[in-house]
Amino acid sequence: MKRIIILSLLVAAIMSLPSYAQISIKKQDAGNLIEDIMKEADVSKEQAQGGAGALFEMAQGSMATKDFDQIAQAVPEMDGLLGSVPALGAGGNSMVSTPAAALVGMPKVLAVFDKLGISQDKVSLFTPLLVNYVEKKGGALLGGKLASVFK
Repeated sequence: MKRIIILSLLVAAIMSLPSYAQISIKKQDAGNLIEDIMKEADVSKEQAQGGAGALFEMAQGSMATKDFDQIAQAVPEMDGLLGSVPALGAGGNSMVSTPAAALVGMPKVLAVFDKLGISQDKVSLFTPLLVNYVEKKGGALLGGKLASVFK
């Protein structure tokens, strides 16, 4: 009798392993944001990083600090993405550098996309990928907060 109970428990434990493994894989496998952007938007790695960084930078400037901090915690590569946004303007004492450097929000995102050689219409490809990634990493509420910035 003990043998049957032990065998039943062992079978039940083995049968439950795949479901735990799937849950674990789903939490860890949120995809690779940059690879997804490269594939979906047909852009280079540098373009994907800079474009994503520009959109996250826009979100950072549009959201409450605590909300963006939660997103930054959900996106482990956030510092690198924000750091990959190219500086705007020609530099030096150029007349172009001051106005370009003063851009914020979507006008800055569009200027960054232009500087990176990305068609401005591809912003609409980047934003859902960012939102979906944040949802997978931080939950639907956090993804919704990010989505509201892009509306």
